[in-house]
Amino acid sequence: MKNSLLNLIVICAALFMVGCKDPNPAPPTPPTPEVTTFRTFSLLKAQNPALQGDLNFTIGADGVFSCKIPYYVDRTALIPTFTVPDGCRVVAQTKTQISGKTAVNFSRPVVYSITSNGRTTPVTVKFEIGYKGLSGLPVVVINTEKNQAIKDKDTWIPAKMMIDDGNGNTVFDEADAEVKGRGNTTWYYDKKPYAIKLGEKAEVLGMPKHKRWVLLASWNDKAMMRTDLTFFMAQQYTTFRWKQRGEAVELVLNGEHMGHYYLCEQIKVDKNRVPDGYVLEIDYRAKEANGDIFFTSNLTKLNFVLKDPEPEKGSEEFNYARDYINRAENDLKECNVESYRSYMVMESFVDWYLNQEFSMNIDACFFLSVYMNIGEDGKLYMGPLWDFDIAFGNDVFLDDSSDNHIPEGFYLYDADRSDLWLKVLRNDELFLSILKERYAAMRADKDTILAHIDEVAEAQRESAVLNDQKWHKLCKAGASREQILKAYDAEVEYLKEWVEDRFEWLDQHIPNL
Repeated sequence: MKNSLLNLIVICAALFMVGCKDPNPAPPTPPTPEVTTFRTFSLLKAQNPALQGDLNFTIGADGVFSCKIPYYVDRTALIPTFTVPDGCRVVAQTKTQISGKTAVNFSRPVVYSITSNGRTTPVTVKFEIGYKGLSGLPVVVINTEKNQAIKDKDTWIPAKMMIDDGNGNTVFDEADAEVKGRGNTTWYYDKKPYAIKLGEKAEVLGMPKHKRWVLLASWNDKAMMRTDLTFFMAQQYTTFRWKQRGEAVELVLNGEHMGHYYLCEQIKVDKNRVPDGYVLEIDYRAKEANGDIFFTSNLTKLNFVLKDPEPEKGSEEFNYARDYINRAENDLKECNVESYRSYMVMESFVDWYLNQEFSMNIDACFFLSVYMNIGEDGKLYMGPLWDFDIAFGNDVFLDDSSDNHIPEGFYLYDADRSDLWLKVLRNDELFLSILKERYAAMRADKDTILAHIDEVAEAQRESAVLNDQKWHKLCKAGASREQILKAYDAEVEYLKEWVEDRFEWLDQHIPNL
């Protein structure tokens, strides 16, 4: 009886347990498959000669591999070295990737597909641009809105601009700006010059506050310093109301290294630039169709463009400037010394003439880029100086027989277009006495001028290499660093020899004027 009762209890318990079992049990959780990704990802100098050393990528919390790449490295054809688990197939940009062999365009983030056991995992690899690099020059970084291309000289493109000192330190915080093309002939070269308009006035690389700046490309100047040399000499040996400043820089535009540029002040009327009045430019190409506000003088038939400010044609301001220049030309034609001396600031005319004559500047023959300033004091000032890329024996538009290549002769004196303005003054005793005084001061400092050329050359030798690797102005594509440096040093030596020879010729002839 007892056994029967025990058996009944066991049976009831079993039935109870069966009745409590979940009729829809959850399926067992499968094991989480291992995520397939790169074990290592690098750029090795052995496969990428443009690098200073190997670059190792790190993986972030988002699973993206990234690293900083120098601004001067061309990202369109880099060869990565990577490791993945055995048996994985790696694809990017529709191509199977072989570590250490396949070149990839990294101008934008690249999504790799890594396939293992039939399962494909996407992995993103990207670069952050670092601004510490070979040249040591400051790096101007401009990113246009939505990476818009700068296509012309008329359209201002919204942008952000910052400047790194070339050692990874920000010296100009990111600021709102606008950018457009600039220049005449120079705009049509492969390497473009640009105009910059900041949202607010600001100091830039130690230069006084302003909104307007210029990035000169120095396309024709293989030594990349003729404008700087001109500005240096103006600072030292002239009495201009305003003397421009500039700094050699690297330009990175929308993530692309554009090479060596010269960042300088734009000619504007401002308390930190031309202090007041009207700035005029002689420009034979001036056209109303181009939006130029200009008049043609009665005697010389030269085009005088009102650069800043820009009054409406026929306005009181416009008529004042036109009548002023016509009066000056009449006084010169009549050799009315007493009259033109009363309002022409002779020191500025001498300073302008001496710098243009010394450098044998092609454009200075009252052709274009000849600037004058009618001050609020009613005086006429020559200057400021501008456009010297084809000066100092560098007339790239003429053959080697051009007078510009030979540092002899009074270049501007013999120019037909300047005969009324310059030949008359060259016969003025006051002009000649100041000229001899100014030249003597410049000549006494010849060694300083030559030392400045050496100093600039040394500071930008590596920049010359980076620039030529992109634009091939010194050597053909594929040239070694040593070949480019040799070619650059030859250009610098040519400039120094030309300057020395020019001093030698002027030493013999200036005193006899």
